[in-house]
Amino acid sequence: MDVFKTLGKYHGEIVDVWVGRMLSDRSAPYHREAEANLRPLVSQATAAYSLVLDGGGWDELDAFITFIARRRLAQGYKLSDVQKAFMLYQQVVTPFIIRNARDDERDEAIARLGSCISQTVGKFSDFFQGLHEEYMRQQTVVLEKEVAKRTRELSESESKYKALVEDIRDGYYVLHDGVVVFANSAFCAMHGRPMKEIVGIPFLELVAPESRGDVERSSEQSRTSQSTSLVEYFRLQSNGRKLPTEALAKISSYEGKAASLGICRDISERKELEQKTREAETLNALAQQAASLAHDIRNPLTAIKMNVQMLAAELDGNPTHHRLLEISRKEVESIERSVLEMMHLARPFRLNREIVLLRPFIQDCVDALRTRMEHKGVKASLRLSPKLDRLRIDPHRIEQTLVNLLFNAIEAVPRGGHIFVTSGRVEHQGSQWGTICVADNGPGIPAELLPYYFDEKQKRRIGLGLDNVKKVIEAHGGVVEVGIRRPRGLRVCLRLPQEQ
Repeated sequence: MDVFKTLGKYHGEIVDVWVGRMLSDRSAPYHREAEANLRPLVSQATAAYSLVLDGGGWDELDAFITFIARRRLAQGYKLSDVQKAFMLYQQVVTPFIIRNARDDERDEAIARLGSCISQTVGKFSDFFQGLHEEYMRQQTVVLEKEVAKRTRELSESESKYKALVEDIRDGYYVLHDGVVVFANSAFCAMHGRPMKEIVGIPFLELVAPESRGDVERSSEQSRTSQSTSLVEYFRLQSNGRKLPTEALAKISSYEGKAASLGICRDISERKELEQKTREAETLNALAQQAASLAHDIRNPLTAIKMNVQMLAAELDGNPTHHRLLEISRKEVESIERSVLEMMHLARPFRLNREIVLLRPFIQDCVDALRTRMEHKGVKASLRLSPKLDRLRIDPHRIEQTLVNLLFNAIEAVPRGGHIFVTSGRVEHQGSQWGTICVADNGPGIPAELLPYYFDEKQKRRIGLGLDNVKKVIEAHGGVVEVGIRRPRGLRVCLRLPQEQ
């Protein structure tokens, strides 16, 4: 494809932008790395990507993935840090593609770029995880040898075991006949229990019921083959919360008895990143279909807009009709913007932020659905705090978000139901945040379904446009919080950073 043949002449410019983005990101460890060390690595990755995108082989990019995975693991980088650096290439190169590609090849070029990034992240994640598992196996062997040496020297004293493993950041435990006889402080912290509640408890009581079968089979395999076993499961905290965990265990001895020595690690972040990678792959696959659908919608939408404008001119003397037509015109324009975004779905997500007077902005969003509420007999109560007067947001995207939530609330409540819209300001982790909440007195959803609220792959998913709600708020650096409203109903809160 011609556009990828031209990337070589922009090599230096692409490297400059990529390095600059990495050094300016305070949330990742790259900003602490010397530019002189970072620049050659970025240049090597850029050259390898250009070769793949131009139809060449993967040999150079595969070699770079292998090299950088070993290097970053040895330096203590997290999987998410390196994945984020790979995906940053897509954001850097997309403007070059849009600027230089012919109209007939632009969409295909962007789709190929997205596919290349998805494959790269997948290959890197698999290789990095393999290195990590090998590292854990080696650590187990080293730990076992060290424990044996120290126990011989210190007469197998439990206090010396503790001195050996207490500083390990991963959870370390020892089992006799399936019962915990020793654990370090990290293991106790992972399960939200003090040491006195951990020692003496059967290990399976610390495992979620749905994972106990997997843990038992792994333990039996380790006892039978006398080999190291690796198992993923959900650990059970004292508050009932279930978190994904990885445990590596081996049969050895402790205080003269056969014992199972294990190391466990929280893998919540890894699972979340795997989910985001799958979502990115799905987005790339649907991009072309969404663009085609948007073209089909755009033409009749233009006709509707023209008809509304003509009616508004003829009914100018009727204030009520004019107001309804004006609302309709604004909603058609909002749909037009959404259709335009569908046509550019494969392109990077961008925000156009500006300072917005929040209370009239929220009132306008509610008024846009006033006719639908009146038709169903639904009442809306607004309690908007004067302490949150202004917020720097993308008004179009936040309007989409609020209208989605309000529409879902209207659909959820019975005839004559009630919707509650509130705003306010809170402090979280030393920073000021603005909150906008939409609640209703509808039937709500069971507490066990809350984790699936934004999961587009679950049939139990509730509501419309929720994946877009989450996407927009996270792009603003915010968080969406979903909970049960008492005595009945559902409550969705958008927490957005408030710039000073």
